[in-house]
Amino acid sequence: MSKAKAKIRRLNKAVKAKRAEMIAEFYRRMFILGGMITATDTYKRTMSAASVDFSLKPASYHLTFRRGLSEPGAGDQLIMAGHEAMLSQWFGQPLKRGDIEIARHWCSTAANVKAFPHELWDDVLARNPRRRNIDLDIDVWGFPGGQTMLKNVPAMSFEGIGGLITLVEPAMCRYFAPVIQATKTRLMSQSSQNFAEFGLRAAVLELNNIILLHAMIVGGGGKPILTSNDSAEFMWPHLFKSIGTLGHELMCSNQRLDKPLAEAEYEMMDLALTRVPDSKLLCDLIDAETIGLHNFIKALVAHPEAIKAGGRIDSGDIAAQCVQYFLAMRKAGITPDRITVYEDEVKPTKCDEVNDFFREHTGEEPNKLFPGAGGYFWRDVHRDTVSAAFKRSETDGNPNIKFSNSPGKESYPGTIRVYGIGEVMYIADKSEVVDGFPLYVQLVKKGRIVYNESLEAQGQRANETWGKYTRVEISPLIQHYMDVYRGKREEERLAFLASQA
Repeated sequence: MSKAKAKIRRLNKAVKAKRAEMIAEFYRRMFILGGMITATDTYKRTMSAASVDFSLKPASYHLTFRRGLSEPGAGDQLIMAGHEAMLSQWFGQPLKRGDIEIARHWCSTAANVKAFPHELWDDVLARNPRRRNIDLDIDVWGFPGGQTMLKNVPAMSFEGIGGLITLVEPAMCRYFAPVIQATKTRLMSQSSQNFAEFGLRAAVLELNNIILLHAMIVGGGGKPILTSNDSAEFMWPHLFKSIGTLGHELMCSNQRLDKPLAEAEYEMMDLALTRVPDSKLLCDLIDAETIGLHNFIKALVAHPEAIKAGGRIDSGDIAAQCVQYFLAMRKAGITPDRITVYEDEVKPTKCDEVNDFFREHTGEEPNKLFPGAGGYFWRDVHRDTVSAAFKRSETDGNPNIKFSNSPGKESYPGTIRVYGIGEVMYIADKSEVVDGFPLYVQLVKKGRIVYNESLEAQGQRANETWGKYTRVEISPLIQHYMDVYRGKREEERLAFLASQA
């Protein structure tokens, strides 16, 4: 074997090893801070310290998204996504016995709020004698990735010791992010079959962008996503494909006080096509509709070998410029038709606008137009958008309910399971026998993640279930629980008002 081939072989082996290391580190970074049980809201320990029954008795909670996205085409639908990263927050690794004792000492003696659920953690440690690594005694059931769900239908059920489940609420509520992003990807896919994700710099951390990309695979039907995030492609080359365009900084770098701007622009276009033949040329150093277009056509004609080269449009009248560039390339005899990447506040409605304008003015399908979206996938990505709610629904066999005077905020009592019956999502208690397709799967068993489904398979489920369910029904038992509690609430309220009269 030649030295060159041996070097390539070593480097390929190194790539695989580095990839595995980075993926493992990615999921480790999802784990709660240092594995500490303090990685939650303060009121979790104050509630468990206040009531031993609350803390120690078996309980159920469910996670519900109470609103849909206020975007055309979404309706009441959301797509489940994010299990890989979200579950890793608490269930990706076991807790350390010594860290539990550190937290006990700190919370009891040094924290501003000196409260600690001693009985809860004494019980946990007693159940795990002499074990250094401890898994949380929690089971999680819920929709698998890619399942289209309707607002106000519980998406996940958490079952186990109440004081432990309440700890995980802040982390589990973060499901709002991948759920929103997977749903946004579905909406974008309906407006444009081809698009790229350019939102790396919009993420608070690169980890957030990779979580987004995983959700996009699910929401997009399982097909590879084009992205500017090179780390994502390096780690999962079968899921993500890199795409890059030229930026203003490159074009501006050739400006000189003693050089015409048009000359500076063309020189950079020519250099780019010489060294990176599939470049998407940015043409608005001066004006995209005049000098920039002229230089663009001139550069493509000078480089007939650059058959994957195209244009990048990101300011001005985007729809008109997409038509203008397409017709100019046709007139110049540039074949095959080149891709035109367009940006500037890209969202599904913008894609629809550009596509409709293109069809009207060219008579062609816009299959060579390529929107690049960054900010769209991060817009309105917060808990209030979908009103993510994590509510206790049962304690020691007794159904629990959270009342509300606001529509859609009253929680369902009982330990929830959800079934598909035709176009209906049917909510029932797990004790009930239902003649329907069970939509929940087990995600976590005794504190360990058991859900292991490829993102491609989850994406296929999104294809199969989007638009499938149109309404929600609840079982007679769940209805009975709600009627009893509603009746008690109204009776006691009226009795109190009468006593004050």
